[in-house]
Amino acid sequence: MRLNILFFSLLFIMCSRHENDNPYKDGYIVGFEQCSYQHNYKLGYAIITTDLRDTLMTYNLPDSIFIFPPEYFYNYINSGYFPSKARYDFKIKFTYTIANKDQQVYNLCTTDINSADFNNSVQVIMTSVTKY
Repeated sequence: MRLNILFFSLLFIMCSRHENDNPYKDGYIVGFEQCSYQHNYKLGYAIITTDLRDTLMTYNLPDSIFIFPPEYFYNYINSGYFPSKARYDFKIKFTYTIANKDQQVYNLCTTDINSADFNNSVQVIMTSVTKY
């Protein structure tokens, strides 16, 4: 009897752990890094995971994933967020690694006053991304 309980307990723990080991995340592209847009640098995109636990910034999102309407960038001086009506329009499934110090992008934007929307975002390198 004890052996059965031990076996089922271990099986439950292993199954639960396996479900949480999924390397893919689901999220939404919700904005962009204003400085990169204003100064024509490689554009950084802000991603919020569907569980709302992480806000990530990536500079290697493939251009072929989505075509973002140009008007979403017009208000870049005030905000790096896309319009609220588009908040859930750009869903992706992705894997990533956290960018190390040598991989991080640091754009020179000393004259920008309102470009702090995503300053606390973790910078990541996308290893796989698909439109969802």
